[in-house]
Amino acid sequence: MKTIPRWVLSVILPAALIAQPALGFDYPLSSSAIREAYFLGSGDPHKRTEFFEKYTRHYPVPKSGQYISSIKFETPLAVIVERVSHELSNYFAQDAVREYLGKPAICRIRVEIYFGHPPSGQSTRFQTNYTVRLKQHGNEISAKSQWTENIVSAISAPTVDGINLGSEYDADKIEPGSPATVEIATPSGATISETFDLAALR
Repeated sequence: MKTIPRWVLSVILPAALIAQPALGFDYPLSSSAIREAYFLGSGDPHKRTEFFEKYTRHYPVPKSGQYISSIKFETPLAVIVERVSHELSNYFAQDAVREYLGKPAICRIRVEIYFGHPPSGQSTRFQTNYTVRLKQHGNEISAKSQWTENIVSAISAPTVDGINLGSEYDADKIEPGSPATVEIATPSGATISETFDLAALR
């Protein structure tokens, strides 16, 4: 049996590792990944903001008219980070493991829309009939659920500044290593499209 010199292996093995295809986001989630998500969600808010920047696309604010402020794609790991960040007390890492380990997971899309200022000379007429679609390989993935939430300012006299559109999808229906495209059909008839490289997300 012919022996392969060590120096050959030192070249072949790293090359083989580089050639491995990206697997995409974490799913199914391990207990260590869930704990990591828990501590990220409950820890330093600056690190959490940096984490979510990879999952979010931002858009400039126009001079007038309502507009899409951001589109966010949340993987199963990011969903836990988001959930934990809103837990006030009595929710610990072991609680997160019990809740998520071995359970069906979801991916989530969040679209933030602000009403802005109406064009000069026009009355305020806000539109909310946006449609959110998720596609991979040109095929639409059906949403598990969808909802709309008002964005309310924290000023003394609360006002509705916009809406949040949410859509949830079964993680089993999404291919982790392939790009996913979010399409937003606006009330004006335009379509805003954003593609997320799922191979680069956790």
